[in-house]
Amino acid sequence: MRITLVIGTLNGGGAERVCVNLANAWVKRGWQVTILTTSQGSRPPAYSVDPQVKHHDIGKPRLPRAVEVNRDSIAPVVRGLIRDGCISLTRQLGLIAMLRYGILKTEPDVVIPILEMTNVRVLAAMYETGVPVIACEQTDSARVSIGEWQSVRKALYRRRARAVVAPQPSIAEWLARHGASACAIHNPLIAPPPMSSRCNGTRRRLVTLARLGREKRPELLVRAFARIAGDFPEWDLEMHGDGPMRDFIARYISELAPGRIHLHWFENAPYTILNGADLFVSASWVEGFGNAIWEALACGVPVVAMDAGAPVRALVRDGVDGVIVNTNSTPALASALASLMADDTARQALAARAPEVLTRFSIESALEKWDALLDKVAGRR
Repeated sequence: MRITLVIGTLNGGGAERVCVNLANAWVKRGWQVTILTTSQGSRPPAYSVDPQVKHHDIGKPRLPRAVEVNRDSIAPVVRGLIRDGCISLTRQLGLIAMLRYGILKTEPDVVIPILEMTNVRVLAAMYETGVPVIACEQTDSARVSIGEWQSVRKALYRRRARAVVAPQPSIAEWLARHGASACAIHNPLIAPPPMSSRCNGTRRRLVTLARLGREKRPELLVRAFARIAGDFPEWDLEMHGDGPMRDFIARYISELAPGRIHLHWFENAPYTILNGADLFVSASWVEGFGNAIWEALACGVPVVAMDAGAPVRALVRDGVDGVIVNTNSTPALASALASLMADDTARQALAARAPEVLTRFSIESALEKWDALLDKVAGRR
């Protein structure tokens, strides 16, 4: 089978990790797998890509070449957009044409774009090609709007996507209610390797791994920890990640809890960070699956998570392997953290059950579901 995965970049992030994990798993079967990025440029991927996986980059931003925008390529796209009432996408015609050319060069049996706007562009690019497209969502579509793209996404999912994969059943159900042929397949994440336990001495480690963006609410976490830091002098908060709020968060930390909150850059080896952590925290208000939460549980680290909807409630079993904070406030998060930071016995009990996530959401079961979907959409070739 020839599969082409399409994504914006292979920089650090949950969707990028999913893309690489799928590509690596499929190429080991002898399948021909290509990852097509739109704007990776010369930067190396954040994650290890199997040498047998082909990687091509469109080179955005640039103007399309003549071979990419010839009449035979553009006309089907324009016809399709007009027919489906998505004429606003003609503003993206240059990039759509580049995607069409790049994808068709790989001669795929099936195309799998990842992330919402890439899904829309690829569905438009594949008009009148006969190549099936499986769109792959990575966020909670019911909670996150993509603005003016929302209506064209619904139209193209309904009319052009052979299937839409969501990482959680509630997201798939929402997509199905809007006309998509949707199914749920949890993210295919890899179990942590055996590691000798890290010794922290007398210090206790509260860890978070998250993009420093509005949706992850890092400022709320800083406030919550600063609120209780004086009561727990042996505990430190480690924040690992990058994003548009980084400079603001760095200043916020220096104001509220200097020396107690340590801001680190994105790390592409999460298990190295999670090894020896005493507690993991997520303040996000939206998750598609919750990769970092899964990784923490897989390492036997109990989780305190703000309730970000069904994805978090599926991963974290409240009172079994973590605590879900149902009240959306700084005091509520601070209280939940303090309760577990003060209770070694409770943390150890939660930690003992946490690795069950490896069987509840295994990579093997995710790949089996992908196999069934690929058989249905494209057949084995």
